[in-house]
Amino acid sequence: MTRADVDINIRLLPSKALEVSYQVPLTCNAVTFKKNGSDVAKMRSTWLALDDCGKADGQQLSRQQAACTHWRFQVPASTDGIWGYPAAFPVGDAMYVHTSNFAVDDSCGKSSYSFSAPGIAMHAQVLAEHAQPAVEKAANMSVLLMPKVFRADGDFIGYFDPALGEANISNIRRVAGDSIAFLRRAMPKATFEMPVIAAARVSGPGGPRPDGDASDVLRLGLFNWPAQPDAGTQRMMTLFVSHEFSHRFQMRDAVDAYANARLMHEGGAEFMRWLMALQKGWLTKEQAAEDLDMALSECLLGVRNASWGKLSARQIRNGRLEYHCGLAAYVYGLAARKGKASPFERLDGFYEQLRLAKTQSPPDFAYALECGQEQACQAIWLPRLLGKDESMQAVWADLFAQTGFANAIAASLQQKNAMINMLMQGVMTEDCGSSSTYPQTDKLGIGEVKGCKLLRDGMNIIKAENLPLYNHPDTLAAAVAACKLRSQVRLSMESGLEMDLPCKQVYQPVGQFYAVDMTKLLAGLNR
Repeated sequence: MTRADVDINIRLLPSKALEVSYQVPLTCNAVTFKKNGSDVAKMRSTWLALDDCGKADGQQLSRQQAACTHWRFQVPASTDGIWGYPAAFPVGDAMYVHTSNFAVDDSCGKSSYSFSAPGIAMHAQVLAEHAQPAVEKAANMSVLLMPKVFRADGDFIGYFDPALGEANISNIRRVAGDSIAFLRRAMPKATFEMPVIAAARVSGPGGPRPDGDASDVLRLGLFNWPAQPDAGTQRMMTLFVSHEFSHRFQMRDAVDAYANARLMHEGGAEFMRWLMALQKGWLTKEQAAEDLDMALSECLLGVRNASWGKLSARQIRNGRLEYHCGLAAYVYGLAARKGKASPFERLDGFYEQLRLAKTQSPPDFAYALECGQEQACQAIWLPRLLGKDESMQAVWADLFAQTGFANAIAASLQQKNAMINMLMQGVMTEDCGSSSTYPQTDKLGIGEVKGCKLLRDGMNIIKAENLPLYNHPDTLAAAVAACKLRSQVRLSMESGLEMDLPCKQVYQPVGQFYAVDMTKLLAGLNR
């Protein structure tokens, strides 16, 4: 029996939405999406069927009418965060699309893809009206669909949302250009492909924050961004843009074969933007130290007594540990490297080995960074930090004891507040089966979770064990002691209500944090 093909067309609508159509043979009644799960099920629940022909859910497309071969859906633009690339992210008047959200398997035949819009930017070029991508990339690629053809603007192809304001657009251009020039010099062997830029101001809850990714269309979503940012907000943008452009000097697809692919990719981009920012003066030494200390703090809080190698993908993802632990592992691992090659030379060498290893075993990541081309060298710290046999916390303590790169310090109030949040999430999980909390300046809001015995949506906790919940040096110790001694903790609500919540699972605080010694660290990095 000859296998029939599935034709997938993604079209930009004037209403700032997409129309996605699937031409499916009559011999096929259902086809499975390649990307599935709860996140994409929630996203696809917003799709509007444009006729009675097909239905889409988190797992598959299915036929609803026997004679239909053309299944059409309207997909709204959305800035809601989902795991992986977004499906239809608004970029001013344009739309960022990632085909992984629409791709189906081969059970009904091979798929072909096409795009329809007045302007179509992909693969570093701009086309008009209709385009078909290369077959090998079509099911996992990004494209920018535009209401008109925007040609290359200076050095960049793409779209800069006018709502960002001239100051922000100018800053993006400057940082992008400077990052590319710097990394081309620092990593001359790297294969860099200029992306299409899709930069937009978008609205959402909270204050200014970035959200993006760095496939062939490099998406820079800047939530609630002020037209005239202050120094701190501008620095946030600089680090964000330089992080995303750092990805373009990596090899994501090739690295995906490694067990620690997420840490290698995201932690690597964090390291590249951190050291680049320090060397270019985008960060002062004090700011770089604060950035690194914060990353290690978040890493310690997220991993606690576990070994990195035994953490689940969900634990890593939920704590953004691939970023926090990744930055710290790269910085300190490369500072402790053997030999004279610079950190960027080590990264460049690793990716060169990866390109050359097409038919051979991929290079050892830890050895490439710690040893490079050094003879009779053994990688020590990265295998231990990222392994399964030792707690990450213990390895950090040993690394700093032997190198002096950082000094042990007691937990700050900020770190104690973070641990109180973790303790309270555990308490809520015991009461409700899961947790939903909203930390505020002086209270912890309780979100809606079904099945709670005592806690209720809308409650605000202001005290634990009769002490202020936040910013008090003794609250964490008092709450932990109460859980140990009584298996419950006394909580006081903003309303005046008091209750004793069970806490049979006693939270174990992180006992030791670290402050970097930048003089010693830079001596190691600059060797």
